[in-house]
Amino acid sequence: MLPDAIQNAAAAFDSLPGIGPRAALRYAYWMISQPKETIQRFARSIDSLAFSITSCSLCHQWAETNPCLICGDPKRDPSALCVVALSPDIRVVEETGVFRGRYHVLGGTLDPMEGRSPDQLTIRQLLDRLHEPSSTIREIILALDTDVAGDTTALFLKKHLEILPIKVTRLARGLPTGALLEYADPDTLANALTNRKET
Repeated sequence: MLPDAIQNAAAAFDSLPGIGPRAALRYAYWMISQPKETIQRFARSIDSLAFSITSCSLCHQWAETNPCLICGDPKRDPSALCVVALSPDIRVVEETGVFRGRYHVLGGTLDPMEGRSPDQLTIRQLLDRLHEPSSTIREIILALDTDVAGDTTALFLKKHLEILPIKVTRLARGLPTGALLEYADPDTLANALTNRKET
């Protein structure tokens, strides 16, 4: 009994991850209660995702230019390459202000249970990038999640990278700032002890 426009909007919201049919319908009703200018601005912002965003041919992150601003920046250190799973991970690393190298986005992590195999990620492109005669990469930093999929991906990459004269490192694991020792799980505490450093 709903108008087609409301049904179509609800169906579009329902296709988003984590949104169910009821929430989708609620969003559609909320949207039609807004001023037309707000709805049009929302529609334009979604439309621009389709026509203004591209994948950088070098690092594979989503960007407005190709190459992206980081890959095109001559001030970045070309000898260090930080490998991340997804484009948003780059923003997280950049916010630290510590890393000044370049990036490579895998497009996810290996997860056979979810059907994500090496062929579905940009692992081949990463290896091709490292084998280029002009490559000056001396260190690969694996900035992947510390879950099963992240660990599996890191081990897979390490196996394929150990034949190259390149240093392969992984982000240290340990206690987060402000954490109380009594609430730390054994794995986190073990990693903190393993990766301890002088004060």
